[in-house]
Amino acid sequence: MIITPLADIPDAIHTLAKWYYDEWHAFDVRSIDLIANQLSENRNRDSMPITFVGHRNFELLGSVALELSDLPQFDHLSPWLASLYVHTPFRGQGVGRTLVRHLQCFALSHGIGPLYLWTPGSTQLYEHCGWIEFASATYASRPIKLMHFPK
Repeated sequence: MIITPLADIPDAIHTLAKWYYDEWHAFDVRSIDLIANQLSENRNRDSMPITFVGHRNFELLGSVALELSDLPQFDHLSPWLASLYVHTPFRGQGVGRTLVRHLQCFALSHGIGPLYLWTPGSTQLYEHCGWIEFASATYASRPIKLMHFPK
């Protein structure tokens, strides 16, 4: 798998927007077009906000982003690992873990940290990458867990 900034493959924006909408529309009311516009703002190569895309032989596998904010009630925390998504056929193959570690290395090499994330699901992948759960909350009437990755 090759991981590159979204800036290098902007044609991926529409596919990612569709994936994100299908996966997370229960948490927000963003349209595919709004998600695509927000992704366009992440077309950076060396600064935040930035989205990284995993791909192989021109096939998109997944993505992860580093955002200034990702959870309105916790805007005092920043920055956030956000939008970790692995396309269904590639789940369970280490794609997510590789994307998380890539983002962590990017942040560390740029002196960025600590990092935060929230998840409504399992924390196991993140724990294997060194993340620590520090709080529980509710978002869109659903329970979530908050985690941080120390510097």
